[in-house]
Amino acid sequence: MLTAEPMLQTAPVALAAEAALAACRPRPPALGASEPTRFRRSSPSRKVASPELLSQPIPPSLRDHPLQRLDLCRIARQGRVSAATASFVHALLSGAGRRPALLTPEGGLMAGRLFPQRPMISEASEWERLLATHVRSGGDCLIIEEDSEIRELLAGVSPRSNLQPPPSPRAWIQTQALHWRGSRLQVFSHDGSSRTAHLALVGGSNLLALDLALNRVIHAGCCPTRTLAALPLLNPPTGLLEPVHAGQPYGVFVDRASCAADLAELLAEARTLSGRRIVLVTGIKGCSTPEERRALGAAAAAADEVVFTSDNPRHVPVASILRELQRGLGGGAIEEPDRHTAIATAVRKAKSDDLVIIAGKGSHALQELGSAVIPWDDRMHARDALAGRGWVGDSL
Repeated sequence: MLTAEPMLQTAPVALAAEAALAACRPRPPALGASEPTRFRRSSPSRKVASPELLSQPIPPSLRDHPLQRLDLCRIARQGRVSAATASFVHALLSGAGRRPALLTPEGGLMAGRLFPQRPMISEASEWERLLATHVRSGGDCLIIEEDSEIRELLAGVSPRSNLQPPPSPRAWIQTQALHWRGSRLQVFSHDGSSRTAHLALVGGSNLLALDLALNRVIHAGCCPTRTLAALPLLNPPTGLLEPVHAGQPYGVFVDRASCAADLAELLAEARTLSGRRIVLVTGIKGCSTPEERRALGAAAAAADEVVFTSDNPRHVPVASILRELQRGLGGGAIEEPDRHTAIATAVRKAKSDDLVIIAGKGSHALQELGSAVIPWDDRMHARDALAGRGWVGDSL
């Protein structure tokens, strides 16, 4: 039979332990006293944000977008001219001591790094991160060649300021000589200064773009004298009648013209460069329609000799693409599916003062053949073809 004696004997110990624990517990607040913040509990009526609301992105207008710390230069897209203008504005602002970034439909140049892919709205956060890196590295402005995708990328964000075009010209360019080796220009500034400049630039669209870029940069506050002095240091814009020099007595140019309208404009500009003949290498992408292929072939008729080749055919048979191009031209072109061999063929055909124009890719650094995507650079293949003829420039 159990007795109560053991429990009575252990009661004092239990009571002592309970008293020790009570001394360590926080005391409840007295009536009327305010409870410390860390002990307060939300009332049942308080509204809590739903997980769906918390997962929604913060609108650009409510967060610190890196564009808010940059001056913005908007250049409306206008074919070859706007692309070259954006390139020249970037180069001239850099020469004036600014730290610009460049964003175009062909890619971006930020914090000294080239990103040769088309900006897409699905990658908005990634481009914002790159802009933030540009700001952290000392960047102070952004030049954009606007299209609908880039406009949507930056929608709802106000820059620090806008670099607008001047209401009246601040500089004028007078062409004195045009040649495939380069151009000689007389440049006048609104402050009365002038300078004769010998540039490696060729082509009417590039010179028009230079005029627009000069006006933008001088209106933005850059010193006119210093800006004009930097002109001979300008490099031709990438993929826009970009020369490949290896000491050869004929011109070799890489250009991004890939549709009939751009190719017709390119060949018209090439005719002003005092060349004897134009030897053209061109192709068209596999995603093009038969009508687009025939139109490109018809535009190629402005050249003296034509070599049709591949340009990202993907899964479309190259022979069928070349057949449509040949039909548009009316026959007579050389068909060479391998682009490297096509470039070498055109270079072998060139004679003194001829122009070899390799059109279609420009700055696009890939060749898509079937399911394979391989690195590609028309400039490198052109230099290889020139070296095959003994023209190596100063590379030795």
